[in-house]
Amino acid sequence: MTKLFAFAASTELQQDFHAVITAYAGGRIPTEPQAPRVVQLAQRYADEIVDALILNLLNGASADSAAPKALETVASLIKSTVHSLIKQVLSKLDNKELQPVAAYINERRTLLNDGEGVREFISFELSEADYANLHSVWSATAQGQVNKKALNDSMLRFSALAIAAFYEDSAKALKLGFIARNVFSVGQSAINKGSQMAINRLIPALREHEAKDFATYFLSMLRAT
Repeated sequence: MTKLFAFAASTELQQDFHAVITAYAGGRIPTEPQAPRVVQLAQRYADEIVDALILNLLNGASADSAAPKALETVASLIKSTVHSLIKQVLSKLDNKELQPVAAYINERRTLLNDGEGVREFISFELSEADYANLHSVWSATAQGQVNKKALNDSMLRFSALAIAAFYEDSAKALKLGFIARNVFSVGQSAINKGSQMAINRLIPALREHEAKDFATYFLSMLRAT
């Protein structure tokens, strides 16, 4: 059984997926320039990851909670960093050099039944050990057994896994030159620091009901298929 972390892709992102994947279908290299289309896809893809993993946590937060400000700060940092990197790096690549992006995106798409039918999700695979750990902590927290240290540790681990899947793996898919690799490295460092800062500030400040809602939200995105 495959263990996944997965969240639904928007209709717009699904359309971008299909446009790029169709352009490169069958291993062909399209003649029409693909950089603008791939940049649009990559930026929307990045935005939806940030929205799902960070901004959607704002839903249900108390009006006087410190959580929204911390989350908005790190989300803004990550989005601006990634948008700049995507435009700077991908817009300079030709169609052949962009081909691995289509393959990477296709790997991150998963068809799952969400109860209303089959739809496309953005996902990455989890090891048995990571799945068991995250499920145990998030499930216990969602049921009111709030251990903030365990929750904090689980989110730091999850953050590392998500960055590896959504950022590092996308960079590995491309044959980047020295300068581009350094640009990606700087971006990765900024995202790592921003994520760790947000987690270490957010989790200790959560009230019990916020911690339960937080864990319930992430628990809903663990899938065993």
